[in-house]
Amino acid sequence: MKDELTIRDLYRFLIDNIKIIISTIVAALIIGVVLAVFSNLDSADPNTQDTSLIENPGLISEEKYKEYAEWPIELFSEPQIKQMQAYLLPEAYKITIYVEHENHEPIENTIFMREVFRNNDVVNYIENQLGETLTPTIDFAIHIENLSNSGVYELHFQRGTKEESLELANIVITAINDGVIPVLNNKNVEFINENPELVEEDYTDYSDSNSTDNNFSPSSLFRDLLLYGLVGIIIGGTIGLGISLFGLVFKKKISSLFNYEKEYTDKIVRINRLKLNKNEKINKAKQNIIYPYSMNKLILVDMENQEMYKEVTKDIEKDSNVVIENDFTNVTNDLDIDIIIILTEVNKTRKEWYLNQRTQLSGYDFQVKIIQL
Repeated sequence: MKDELTIRDLYRFLIDNIKIIISTIVAALIIGVVLAVFSNLDSADPNTQDTSLIENPGLISEEKYKEYAEWPIELFSEPQIKQMQAYLLPEAYKITIYVEHENHEPIENTIFMREVFRNNDVVNYIENQLGETLTPTIDFAIHIENLSNSGVYELHFQRGTKEESLELANIVITAINDGVIPVLNNKNVEFINENPELVEEDYTDYSDSNSTDNNFSPSSLFRDLLLYGLVGIIIGGTIGLGISLFGLVFKKKISSLFNYEKEYTDKIVRINRLKLNKNEKINKAKQNIIYPYSMNKLILVDMENQEMYKEVTKDIEKDSNVVIENDFTNVTNDLDIDIIIILTEVNKTRKEWYLNQRTQLSGYDFQVKIIQL
């Protein structure tokens, strides 16, 4: 019978080599974390930051902008954010508003105002008016500047072209006038310039809630940690599995993936595939040895497997039709043999011993049964 390996054999092989695989995964993860942290620290270092990304908008092409425009804000690194702002700036429009609470206290919380104009309700309203998905993401499309913490805000509308930016500006102006933005309904909003104007200043000192003052981006670090971590797990697992498979060539003990078949008539019983406890496996092995009663049996056992040898052959060695040896050369010429049974145990029986027995048996026409525990 053909000795076909199963998923259970592979699973057992992985369990046997789990220390090697986990070690390589952990090593790869550590390297990945170090690379992720250092790459983000480099981007946060003002001495290494490439300011040419801001000074020269031409560094990002129209094709690259169209690609970036489909990304959510979480995927951007700080340099990529500055590239986008530099590209969008020349085509942007702005309006200036003054916002205060109902008690006439100016609203000076910039983060709050960004949430007012960048929530899902506002996005849905804008997309309904546009008749299409808003690109780039709302975090770029509406840029909010607090002027001197005075309650005066500049809203910059930018979509890549002047026409699209102006259209967005008019939509938001209408939303404010018509009370479409619920948070502003109990606030006092005054337009300092109601007609959109082209933006002239730049974003050299651009800062937003997704970054810190030293240009370090937590979202970028988190993204890099996930990315490097995933790559580390894949690479580490692959290397560990490769080392384990390569080790099969030099391993002295029989493994779960060992192929016993030497003749097509070989009968192979892998009892270790069964979900049984130790005693149940031993009883199954005994049953496979005893039956059929009528046959004269030679049992070959690697004597290094003392525990397995004693437990499986206990009582069986008393049968008159059973002979137990540790090597075929010990068999006398007058012994009548019907079947040879080779007992093996994963990670204990020596590969060299098994191959030695099969080499000796190759010159005979015996029926061979291998029982693996």
